[in-house]
Amino acid sequence: MPFQLPDDLAPECYPLAWLLGSWRGFGLLGYPGVPETPFVQEIVFDHDGGPYLRSTSTIHLADPQGSGPIAREMTGHEGAAALVRGQLWSTETSYWRPVPNGHPTPAEGDGAPRTSAGAPAPAPTELEVLVADPAGQISVYVGSVRGPRIDLSTDAVVRTATAAEMTGATRVYGLVQRDLMWAMDLAAFGHELQSYASGRLSREE
Repeated sequence: MPFQLPDDLAPECYPLAWLLGSWRGFGLLGYPGVPETPFVQEIVFDHDGGPYLRSTSTIHLADPQGSGPIAREMTGHEGAAALVRGQLWSTETSYWRPVPNGHPTPAEGDGAPRTSAGAPAPAPTELEVLVADPAGQISVYVGSVRGPRIDLSTDAVVRTATAAEMTGATRVYGLVQRDLMWAMDLAAFGHELQSYASGRLSREE
């Protein structure tokens, strides 16, 4: 089913429109002290007509009992179907705010990036993303979206007195073969920024 742009979507959000909808898929997470573990993930991106998107994400670790093997070349649907959802690992709510007039459109002939067809690539739109989780952390990410790719890095991290230590993170999102793919690097517990998790999700029809 082809994606349709909602009539009431704020124009500021057009560069993020490809995120809208419900997604389900799988991934792998691992970090010093955390063995590599497959997971099942659900993400929903929606809007209420304002100049932002709202997102909720939930990750459940795969239950070793009944879960089958997974491979990175699987689609999100295939990978999620191979796993049995087990213990809740994390959940978060986020708001994605495009920044008006973030970058001017590059002119012809000044070295602007181009698509594989030779046309000028879309100019990036700057983003501010606020992420909150029930473990006691609020992270402010800044970055940009250019076509079907998003790059983000933390600008500020605030945590409660009882929350786990996290000092920074980066996230990359992309639309690849109609699937939403993402990867996150994390600096936490005294460790330098390094790979933490990645996932691949398919849009729910």
